[in-house]
Parts: sequence; C-alpha cells; structure tokens
Amino acid sequence: MGLSILTLARTLPVHVRGGMEEVSWKLAKALARSGVEETILTTATEGTERIWEEDGVVVHELAYVPPRLQGKPWYRWWPYFAGAVARYSRRLASPPDLIHSQSFYSEGISKQPRHPPVVLTVHGTALGDYRGVTKDKLVREVGPFHPRVLYQRLAVRRRVTTERKELARAAAIVPVSTIVAGMLSGVRPQDPRVKVLPNGIDPADFPVIGRDAARQALDLPSDAKVLLFMGRVDEYKGPRLLLDVLRHIPDALLVVAGDGPYLDTLRTTLPGHPAEYRVRILGRIPNSVRPVLYAAADLFCLPSRSEGQPVSLIESMAMGTPVGTTKPWVPDSLRPFATIDQDVERMVRSGLALSEQVDRTELRRKVLSEFTWDSIARAYREVFERVISRGASSS
Repeated sequence: MGLSILTLARTLPVHVRGGMEEVSWKLAKALARSGVEETILTTATEGTERIWEEDGVVVHELAYVPPRLQGKPWYRWWPYFAGAVARYSRRLASPPDLIHSQSFYSEGISKQPRHPPVVLTVHGTALGDYRGVTKDKLVREVGPFHPRVLYQRLAVRRRVTTERKELARAAAIVPVSTIVAGMLSGVRPQDPRVKVLPNGIDPADFPVIGRDAARQALDLPSDAKVLLFMGRVDEYKGPRLLLDVLRHIPDALLVVAGDGPYLDTLRTTLPGHPAEYRVRILGRIPNSVRPVLYAAADLFCLPSRSEGQPVSLIESMAMGTPVGTTKPWVPDSLRPFATIDQDVERMVRSGLALSEQVDRTELRRKVLSEFTWDSIARAYREVFERVISRGASSS
C-alpha cells in the first residue's frame, strides 16, 4: 500500500540538537526507506522559506514568525506553528493520505472542515511537564507568591484544554511510553485509538565494543563500578542525586557527559565533596563517544522527575548496559534489564547487582532485533494503514 504522510515537526536536527528533533528525523527517514512518501513541515529558523530533500524525505521550512518576534527566543514563536502548518497544508499540490503530528501541532488542521486523518505522537504533556519540571523551577526562581506563578498555572490550564481537544479529534494516538499514555487528558485507559510505540535506534551507531576496551579508551579504572549519566544536564534529571549516592557506595565512580543549564552548578558543587575524585564531568561530547561511554558503564542512570521515553535508555541497552530509572520509561519487554525505584540509592544498588547478572550480549541482541528505527517504522505503518482503511470503510 503506497502511503503519503505529512509530518509536523517544529524543529529538526538541522536547527537544534535535541532528543525530539532526532526522533522526528530518524523516524521520517525510516518511513521513507519503507516506501512511504514522507514530507515534513518545520520551522524556517533563519527566516527564509525553503524546500530540500535528504534520504528520501522532503522538508518544507516555513517562515511564519511575526517580524516583531524574529529576534526573540524561539519559545515565543511556537504558538504560531500550528496555524502556519494548517495554512501551508492547504497550498500543497495534492493532499497527503495522513497527517502525522510529532506532538500537539495539529490544532489548526483539525479545525478545517475537511482534512486527512491525524495520527498524534505524544512525547509528553503540558501537565506532566508542569508537575515534573516547570512548576518547581519557576518557584525556585521567583518564589511561590510571584504573579508569574499564577500566570504559569493559567497557561498550563489553557494548554491542557487545547491538548484535550487535539486528542479527541485524533484518529490514532501514539504515546511513546506507558507513562505518557497515562497522562493523556480526556483519553480513557482502554481507548482503541491508543498504541504505545517507543523510540528507536540506528544499529550502525552502536558497534560492538568490549567493556575493557571502552574503559581503556576513556582512561577509566577496570575495577570500578562505573555509573553513567549522559544527556541534557538539567537539575530535574537528577545528576546531583547521583553525586550524593557516591557517599554511600565507595567503589562507585560517576561519569557525567552532556551539556545543559545545570552543568556549571554541578561542577561548582564538586570541590570539597567527599566523592570529588570519583567523578568525571566531561561536558558536551561528540556522538562518536556515546557508544564507548555506554559500553564502559556498569549502569546507565536516569533519576529524573519527568521524561517521555528517553532514547538514551534504549541506546545504553543496545551496548549491553542495563539501566536504572526512577519511573518505568523503558518498553515492557526491556523491563527485566532495568531497575526502577524512586529511592535513588536503592535504584543504583539494585542496578549494580543487576549488572553482574545481565547477559550483555543477549541484551544487545534483543534491542537490535526489536528496537531499530526500521522496526519502529513498520509498527507506525501498521497504525497509519489501519487509520486509512478505517476511514475508507466508513466513507
């Protein structure tokens, strides 16, 4: 069955390096490899509209930002994206079979009297972000009684209302984890439109690397219990909690890799800390070093307060390394290779015990057979084809 899919993705890796951008782009390329006619509408961050093609994916960059906001932070642009893609979609020479929205961007299209069915992939929700991250962050910055705290609460309430409407209109809903599935406003637990599909990986990015070779390349001791935190270094993701855990696990060593707003603060807390000499803070690293770090670790740790489905968990397992998290963000079939506990010290201790039992080769084989982007794309195609055939039978 030939399919033409119009994907809505606010930004791509060509604009900014981020998890959601990588996920949107890699899934689009995998869909194109499977024979889908894949087109993406995204933002012209430089202000000039252009159309380009790469790896079978056609990208339309839209210039929609009002002149008064063009020099402002990007987050002030985003309220205009849904309207821009709705207007632009009407200008396309032929309508797609289906709209695939990578988050809540389909509001404008869904309001049109006639439009293709919409499949909505949900990476997180406004209420989930508010409870897990933004509420506490703003209170720390301005105090609990500042007017901005009230404005934030009202903005989240409006956003939840918008999300509920988009979810009600969607032909299918794809949350990236069971955690996200439980956050869908107005969607009952057994709604037949819901299909949980995780993020994936590209096998070529994760070559076979032995742990001893990886540690030698990174100059890490061969006999240490190596804990790895890698990704955006933000307070809510819990890197400081791992630093504190080192006080109670004297043979553990922590490696922190990545950039983010909490990186400088983490570095300033290190001098004088009892575990100061058992911490390596690497900062931003090239992508080529990521698999080496995963291979070197005994346990990949993500003691975060809020996530969707972090691809780093699957990446770690692709290198044979088990993971420790505070909530079940891993796919069900990979749960035996993860420890999940909101007590971070207990999570780490259980994870280190698990790492001594895990068959790293078997874990790697399972991930590379079930969680590649080509496998995930096939599952998405099944969702798309079911939506289209359901629409055809009802017309």
